[in-house]
Amino acid sequence: MAYESFMKPYPLCLLALALLGFSSLATTTVPASPALADYVAEAKAAYRNLPGSLSAYNSAIRGICQTIQTGAIEEFAASLNKSGVSFNPPRIRLPLRWVQIAGSSPGSNGTEAGIPVVLGYETKTATLYPPEGLFVDATAIYDRSAGVARFSLLVGRTTVMLRGHTYELAADHSAAGDHLKLRAKRFASSGFGGMIHPFSASRTPQIYLLDPYDPNKIPLLMVHGLQSTPVAFAGLVNSLRADPGVRSKYQVWQFYYASGTPVLVNAAALRDSLAQTVHALDPQGHDAATKRIVVVGHSMGGVISHTLVSTSGDRVWRSVFRVPPGELQGDPYAIRELEHVLFFRRNPRVVRVIFMAAPHRGSPMAESFVGVVGNWLTRLDPMLDRGFSRLAVANTKSMTPEAAAFYKGRFSAVRTLSSKSTALIAVSRLPIEVPFHSVIGQRHPGPKEQGSDGVVPYWSSHLDGAQSEVIVRSGHGVFSNPQAVQEVIRILRLASEGKGKNSDVSASVKRDAPTSL
Repeated sequence: MAYESFMKPYPLCLLALALLGFSSLATTTVPASPALADYVAEAKAAYRNLPGSLSAYNSAIRGICQTIQTGAIEEFAASLNKSGVSFNPPRIRLPLRWVQIAGSSPGSNGTEAGIPVVLGYETKTATLYPPEGLFVDATAIYDRSAGVARFSLLVGRTTVMLRGHTYELAADHSAAGDHLKLRAKRFASSGFGGMIHPFSASRTPQIYLLDPYDPNKIPLLMVHGLQSTPVAFAGLVNSLRADPGVRSKYQVWQFYYASGTPVLVNAAALRDSLAQTVHALDPQGHDAATKRIVVVGHSMGGVISHTLVSTSGDRVWRSVFRVPPGELQGDPYAIRELEHVLFFRRNPRVVRVIFMAAPHRGSPMAESFVGVVGNWLTRLDPMLDRGFSRLAVANTKSMTPEAAAFYKGRFSAVRTLSSKSTALIAVSRLPIEVPFHSVIGQRHPGPKEQGSDGVVPYWSSHLDGAQSEVIVRSGHGVFSNPQAVQEVIRILRLASEGKGKNSDVSASVKRDAPTSL
């Protein structure tokens, strides 16, 4: 039916009334659903009878949380307001998209208040956070403040005052990490592709924040290794968040990079990303957080982290070339890029580093059949694949004999993790200018000096001067070993208390393993 013919039978007054009716309908407050109204009534009644009604209180809160899972947050807040209760979410400057119950029962021992939940925030316009979203552990409670009823989602709290009584908050500190791991399954499986085809990786190197940025908490920057992604640290992150001391003092950051590019190129990407992240978070440089970063580096991640806490001078450059950059022949852009890779200064914001199974002096696997095949399969950025190779060819006479013999052909991460890499060995000899620790895996019993985690031998992962060195029965994935996790927790507690500095010998207990495991 045409619009004109539809209009003819109706007087303009009737049309006006109809429009007014539709207008009033559009602005009507969303009514509270019967289920939500019932749960709110139960929460009010249980709250008035605390502490004897704690079980009923938690049950009512769970009911409210069940309703919030079934619709949009805005609709839930409107329905809650219709029931006379205000919605009090955390002050996180990201869109809250969903709330999900984390545990299966209210409280873990019957004396805790509230219901553990996971908050999911949209990060499409917040590039410092994972694109999968920001996930935060919280506890849902109902209370009254200044006569106003509130339904609150509490983050970073351990206790709550309800009607004059203090309660421990029910909590699940692994739920947020588990949700991120689930959402990042596809990303987690990209580690091998990032090694073989780093140039075509779907993500560029960058640091991701796994917690809402806190200007007062210590950033714990995790750096993964070869053929991996930050998702590999999911279990370690959950273990650290489960520790009250670590959870209250630290916020988790993670660096992602497509690991197939040469080791020291990845190191330059880490340095650049850290500088960019700090500037974005704290452009004025006023925050305590950005001045005391602790780094955990696994495998190749430990090697590239070394460049954050040491100064190269010209030692790394001279391990490859006998002449300064200005005397090299070849593409000026490639020469500038190589300077950026081989010259660096210690980042004063990094105050401590934990090396986990780090091949400081290389890995025999790089020279094995597996290493040769991995190097052959890797497809690099044209600058790395041809630019640096052409520099090596054009300047063979300007290179040290050892470097000229080694730097031939392709420069993948696998190749540059060889113990014959002169630049890698030069980095391993640079003094580390902050307190550092080593956590090393050993697969089989025997003297530690002859030990190996199956990928990195002890002679490569050991560094003189470590404040602590712990060897655990483990393969190369040492960050999943319970003893190694406890050692990381011990170190982080020590660091958060300001102990274990180079001048504080009493706090630096050497923890070498026995000569036989």
